[in-house]
Amino acid sequence: MLDDFKNNSFYKYAVNLKKYYHAYLFEVDDIENSYPLILSFAKMIICKNHYTNNEKCNDCNICHLIDNNTYSDFKVVETSGQNIKKEQILELQKSLSLKSSNNTNQVYIIKEADKMNLSASNSILKFIEEPEDGIYGILITTNRKQLLDTILSRCILISLKLNKKIDYENTDIEHLSYFIKMLLNNKSNELPYVKQDFFKYYETRDDVVRAFNIMEVILDYKIQLNYKTKKIEKNDFCDIIDSNLGNISNIDLINLLDKIVIYKDKLINVINLNLNLLMDRFVIDISEVLM
Repeated sequence: MLDDFKNNSFYKYAVNLKKYYHAYLFEVDDIENSYPLILSFAKMIICKNHYTNNEKCNDCNICHLIDNNTYSDFKVVETSGQNIKKEQILELQKSLSLKSSNNTNQVYIIKEADKMNLSASNSILKFIEEPEDGIYGILITTNRKQLLDTILSRCILISLKLNKKIDYENTDIEHLSYFIKMLLNNKSNELPYVKQDFFKYYETRDDVVRAFNIMEVILDYKIQLNYKTKKIEKNDFCDIIDSNLGNISNIDLINLLDKIVIYKDKLINVINLNLNLLMDRFVIDISEVLM
């Protein structure tokens, strides 16, 4: 069941990371069926007791108010007519500009985020690009391809699709799953060659951002396969990933996922960036985490 949050793979590695990022994009098959799970994640960010000990609290006043959409630090934006309009996003931003009176994190959810018109998309993009501490966004869509690429690149993608497919070229999956395998082998004498091999296929800043996005998807896919909490359709991508990452532990996959998210953020937000130095630091960080 999608609302069995405790047994969901995303919950498991979200808890292991013990941190939250400023914007998430949940891609789902059906928004209403998936909403209880996503709402549980929102509660976990706001309520200090929710899932702290692997249990839902739900009986507390905060969770009760969130369920009824009456908690002041929790906002939900839905379509007005056929679209989500700029005025709705501006109203959301205005309400979140007020400091929390409850001393909790603030969370906003945008249902059917792919239905934001262009003005609304540009407004939320600016909001995501300049996040304030303690404010976390959750966008929900059934088709992430309908969202601006600039929004996609600034969100952590979480797929809750029951038969998750990786819509990239086979060569990308081959190169990047092998790159992950070599990183996780942690042989220091080989690490310079690992980076060198990466740059053969991903040369520009945009290429590297794309590669990091694909690695996020590969790791999420492998973690779900390891936990076996969903029926995932077997395909060529699955075989490639399994052949390269078959014996990697979930904790190593989780730690690498954490680093990928951090370094992708640097790729997107740091203006004067030396790609070579960034990849050096990335490779060294991975080797230190896995020691």
